[in-house]
Amino acid sequence: MKKHVALTLLLVTTLGVLNAHVDVPRVDGRRFVLTQGQLYDAIGWGEDLWTRSTRRCSQVRALSSTEAVYAQALAAIQAYSPPDSRSARLRQLQQTGDWLLAEVEFDELSPAVVVLQLQGEGVVVLPTAIWSGDTQPWRPAPLIRRHLHTQAPLMPQPLLDCLDPQVGLFQPR
Repeated sequence: MKKHVALTLLLVTTLGVLNAHVDVPRVDGRRFVLTQGQLYDAIGWGEDLWTRSTRRCSQVRALSSTEAVYAQALAAIQAYSPPDSRSARLRQLQQTGDWLLAEVEFDELSPAVVVLQLQGEGVVVLPTAIWSGDTQPWRPAPLIRRHLHTQAPLMPQPLLDCLDPQVGLFQPR
């Protein structure tokens, strides 16, 4: 068989298999890849890959449980919507300047990513800059970053870019 015939046959077969097994439906205004009944956020995957390769996390500091700001942030989250918020446990807490980004788990509430800000001697939860709940079918990190940027546009971009969610609900499936 000649090379050009073999390549043409390979291309036609590949396109036929893709057409039979892969679809690109629009969900909530965005295209997803659908194969074997499962949606994949290819655009979100690309956004996540780009963010991970271009971010500058040297400006972001991970806080430990021994630091005073850590205790203040946890107390602010626990007091935000009692009684369920009292069970808050920080999975991670990062800081850039006066801005804090916390990933939190609760006993009864869904996990959340919460934006906080140092104000005076205390830490304040920004009420509109909270993500809670499932992200499916979206890729979690880009969706959460986009939402928080919309709700807290003055938050430093490196703090958002360096968010790598740890909670199982926020992991890509």
